[in-house]
Amino acid sequence: MSKAISTLAFLLIIINTVSVFAGSKKQKHKVDRKAWNPYACCHDINSITHTPVIIVENYLVPEFYFVDSMRTGDTAFTYECFDSRDSIINMDTVQDFETVKGLALLKLFTDHGHTYMDGNGQKQPLPIKLITRRYDKLSKDKWMSIAYPGNKFIQLKEFKNDIVRTDSFMEEGATKNELMLSVYKYYKVSGTQ
Repeated sequence: MSKAISTLAFLLIIINTVSVFAGSKKQKHKVDRKAWNPYACCHDINSITHTPVIIVENYLVPEFYFVDSMRTGDTAFTYECFDSRDSIINMDTVQDFETVKGLALLKLFTDHGHTYMDGNGQKQPLPIKLITRRYDKLSKDKWMSIAYPGNKFIQLKEFKNDIVRTDSFMEEGATKNELMLSVYKYYKVSGTQ
């Protein structure tokens, strides 16, 4: 019995020693906290050596449009914009939304039932890009909306003085101390069939 007790005591001493040794090796995770600066939005404020210059760009856009892509699970919805020649416009370069003559609402998802071979010879699920709705500018204050599938047409009238919501996005500008604030004002659009 005393041999069993001494063996048990020896095991407890070893377990305690190992746990103390293992605990001394652990380091507490330090949280890297930085002072919050509303002008630095997502930037390292230590890299700003001067007072930042904030450049504000205002955009007036129809309420059906949204700037960033919207996600629902593995499906994304985004807009492609077109000029009068039906060429795709990079929306980051558009200063006046009046130059946009068409918009296509795209649905982007991955079809795991169909595959293709990538550049390395590996099978990959097929990426799908569908137009779900198209908007075409008819006149100064009218749009034609076409819903796919089914080709349902609706004519939309703009009310540019009736702002229904606003969004703003801040990002780095052309220089290190420059911040771009893009403000989107969405005006009312109502439809008739």
